[in-house]
Amino acid sequence: MKPMAPRERTQPIKPKASMSTGAPVPVKGRTVHPGDSAVQRAAEPLMVAAVAETIGVPLAKKSLPLAEGVQCEVDGASADGRVLVEAFAHQGAMRGAQLKKVSEDAFKLVTLAKGRTGMRLIVAFADELAAKSFLGRSWKAEALRIWGVEVLGVELHGDVRAGIRDAQVRQFR
Repeated sequence: MKPMAPRERTQPIKPKASMSTGAPVPVKGRTVHPGDSAVQRAAEPLMVAAVAETIGVPLAKKSLPLAEGVQCEVDGASADGRVLVEAFAHQGAMRGAQLKKVSEDAFKLVTLAKGRTGMRLIVAFADELAAKSFLGRSWKAEALRIWGVEVLGVELHGDVRAGIRDAQVRQFR
């Protein structure tokens, strides 16, 4: 992973449900389910901003067209659509569906890049342990290399990382 210098780039993200009971709790007038992934979704734009800073290309969430009027949204895309980024905010070792999610994100990127030249495809991780399954000598790592998908590590503020870890505890069933 290519680490990024730590920077104060955000407000802390606080868990929004009871971690002791796993029951939904009211948050600002609404109820949040223990499985809610708002914390991770809030971290993804921070990760995309860190990737943009690292590679020197402005990126923004974008919906891109496929055939037959189908649209496909990516976490980050350059203005010309030649750089595509998917961010994965998980902290720690990944299991099962988490590995599948990253594989599906990578598949989305290679599908969007099909038939286009000069594309740069990036799957960004906010944790080295989470990225481990997509680095080194695993078949998943080799698949990403074959398809030209980069694995890039970005640094998030410590409070954001802690909020993600807390949310993962709440979400685990």
